[in-house]
Amino acid sequence: MAPVRSPPAAVPAERPAASPVAQAAAGVLLALSRAARSFVLYDAGNAVVRQLLADYRDRARDALSAFGALAIEVRPFELAVAGEVVYREPDREKSLAFRLFRDGVRRLTLQPSVSWDELLQLLQILAVRYTAVRQQEEDIVTLLRKAEFGGITIEAVEGFTPSEENPEPELDEQAQRAARAQPPAGWDTPLPRLPQPAPIAFREVPEAELAALRAQASDEQEAVAELALSLARDLLAEASRAGWPLPNPDLSAFFAELRDALLADGELESLRRLIDLIGDTGGGELREATLRGLGDARTLDLVLASVPEDAAQLPPALVPFLPLLGIEAALDRLLPDAGTSEPRQRLLLRIVLARLPREADAVLARLSAFDPRLARELARGIVARAPERASEVARQLLGQQDAALRLEGLAALERASGAFPLRPVCDLLTDPALPVRVRAAELLGRHGDAAVLEPLRAQLEGKRELPPEEAEALGRALAQVSPIFAGRLFAGWLDPKARFLRGLSAQQRTLQWAAVAGEGELPGPEAEALLAGLAERGEPELRRHCLAVLARRRKGAGHAGAP
Repeated sequence: MAPVRSPPAAVPAERPAASPVAQAAAGVLLALSRAARSFVLYDAGNAVVRQLLADYRDRARDALSAFGALAIEVRPFELAVAGEVVYREPDREKSLAFRLFRDGVRRLTLQPSVSWDELLQLLQILAVRYTAVRQQEEDIVTLLRKAEFGGITIEAVEGFTPSEENPEPELDEQAQRAARAQPPAGWDTPLPRLPQPAPIAFREVPEAELAALRAQASDEQEAVAELALSLARDLLAEASRAGWPLPNPDLSAFFAELRDALLADGELESLRRLIDLIGDTGGGELREATLRGLGDARTLDLVLASVPEDAAQLPPALVPFLPLLGIEAALDRLLPDAGTSEPRQRLLLRIVLARLPREADAVLARLSAFDPRLARELARGIVARAPERASEVARQLLGQQDAALRLEGLAALERASGAFPLRPVCDLLTDPALPVRVRAAELLGRHGDAAVLEPLRAQLEGKRELPPEEAEALGRALAQVSPIFAGRLFAGWLDPKARFLRGLSAQQRTLQWAAVAGEGELPGPEAEALLAGLAERGEPELRRHCLAVLARRRKGAGHAGAP
């Protein structure tokens, strides 16, 4: 963080410096006092000392250039320019005015012609006198006269009287009355005996009194948060001005404690302002260190505690923190054995989804551990926000025992980029769940090649009867992958060696059902004429199937399910 020059402190006097010349003089004297004290605290080559010297030099040069000679009147605890108090410090150990006045200086004038060497020598003289109140060194007047300044003049006396050194203000009337007050009679006697305590009994507190207490607690909490932010602002300004080294463990510890306190009080808006304040000041490393603390489980619990248990939506103050909260802690609370309520699961799910695609690896590593409903939501989130990870999502879900997850895996596989993996989908043609088998056949019809023809035919020609929707999906898939190959198969299935449309086995009926569905996918008028002929001659169930396929074909919706 780049050092910046801070404005001169306000002068705590009845008539603070208001004129431009008084304000400029106040800045010079404040810089002179700080630089003189720094010689006591730091080594002369310290970076802080160099910065204070530069500040003193610049302020003196600017003031003398703008207003000419600065005649500084020296009082016991004040310095004044043109009758306006520009410096006041009642502490003798810290007061520049007291040291000048004690040694006899009554007026100090800086001429426009003063050089930097003379200003630096004046600073060295004052720094020597800052080391103690009384030592064997010569006083300031003697040291200034020996220096034989050309651009600095002084007016001095040979001594001082005790009344001049420490003029104490008189007590005001209220303080004088307090000094004359007498304690009440019997104040030191034993306390009166209290009555016996009454039995404890429940009493309903009126709602008006409760509301007043809640409002008072809320106001006090907000006031504390504002005070904490003000302190943080001042500390950052001083760190920027003085050029404190970074990383700074003391600053990091302070802001970590302040962050945790705001979280514990539910002051999320104040916490957001704190993060913005650090960023606006230029403390990038400090801001990152403060944000890293938001990733642990304790912080997540504090944030969730600020939201009502049955809340359906996140409060606006919490939304900016979603990308900052810990992903591992949120995933832990989504596990089946965590005992998290359904409303809390919805909030946690939003927190996890907000971290995608950045935290896709963490979610994929634990995807199989969640219950099917949450796993589907997380899988859809990864596929939507990181399509390039769809293949990984599909591989995990296709091996799950839950049929809904396998279906979700097929949906992710369809959205995956790159070559379509035919072998795993062909294996799903024998899946125990009918919806999975149907979905696998549909995907093979859209993405398959000659390699999938034999698995599709084998599934249809097996020695068993298939449900109508599965037979339809397999027949359409054959027609979509290879119309010529499928046309030959369909001709044999529609005209079996057994008696036509009478005395057919269950397996032959399955093949006919698949062939009718597949004919609806074949190009050319021959397929449509064949379907129309079957509709006229077939049994009622086959007739309805043929008419449905014809209607779908004419509407151009060949992949829709039969009504």
